Amino acid sequence: MLSLHEFTAVVARCAGLESSQVAPEARLGADLGLDSFALLELCAVVSDLGVDLSEREWLSIGTVGELFERYEVEVHGGRDIVAEVPPCAPISRADLSAPPGSPRGSAGPVPEQAGQPLLPLVLGGRQGGRGVADQTAPVPPERAGKYFRLVPVLPNMVPFLYELAVSPDVGFRWRYRGSVPNYVQFEQELWNGMLAQFVVESIESGEPVGNVICYNPDFALGVAYVGAAMLGRYAGSGIAVEPVRLFIRYLFAVWPFRKLYFELPEFNYRQFTSATGERLRVEGRLVDHDYYGGRYWDRLILATYRDDHVGQLEGR
Repeated sequence: MLSLHEFTAVVARCAGLESSQVAPEARLGADLGLDSFALLELCAVVSDLGVDLSEREWLSIGTVGELFERYEVEVHGGRDIVAEVPPCAPISRADLSAPPGSPRGSAGPVPEQAGQPLLPLVLGGRQGGRGVADQTAPVPPERAGKYFRLVPVLPNMVPFLYELAVSPDVGFRWRYRGSVPNYVQFEQELWNGMLAQFVVESIESGEPVGNVICYNPDFALGVAYVGAAMLGRYAGSGIAVEPVRLFIRYLFAVWPFRKLYFELPEFNYRQFTSATGERLRVEGRLVDHDYYGGRYWDRLILATYRDDHVGQLEGR
């Protein structure tokens, strides 16, 4: 078990600070400057130490000391753990590669004639330049993480998306930038220019909590735009990055995009700063493009590249 000093040193490394600069009462975001990406990395580091926090528990932690207290509880076995399978649990690679008729398979054995497969294992014709194809069945793209899952936009979810788009703490940053369309107009415009979009759902509560969208795809150039919005209670939590990562991997897995763009006003950029350079690149700046709060702001265009996600896509 780590001491408070050793635990503080771990947090300090995630924040890029010296241990002496991090006190137990320091707030993870406001005092240590951890943005959304850095907080999600800290969440992963703490998980490696044996602290398996639920969504509600992570949102309730504000300081280094509170995080250490939860670490102590976990190490000493102070929490009763109830094992349960979350709804819509994704099928694993092992399930898909299991022999026909295995317990997980819902359709049972695949019928064959005289013990022969319905299709030959290797089809005739000229092969491409990538060599012999992997005979393992492809794995569906992941749409569920530790805290959130991506679910289709069904008619009964449109009221939530409307409330999200016009809410005071999200609306000025999101699709209508503070404008409040009537509900009929919102329904009509919901899929304009969209290639794909999902509602972000909390695994813990089953409630809709956000929206991720892919719009204005250009397949000739291999690019598209991505946007995301979450309920205000997730601001500065770090875990709100998880559905964005899931969505990016989904887009790169399903379509042959070279890169994906994020277009945002500069006042939204703070939550992405720690990822700039390694995972996100600033590729454009429209000077004094947006107006909010009595002043003009630059609009930034960030890009994330397929090559930065290849290992994650192939190594799931």
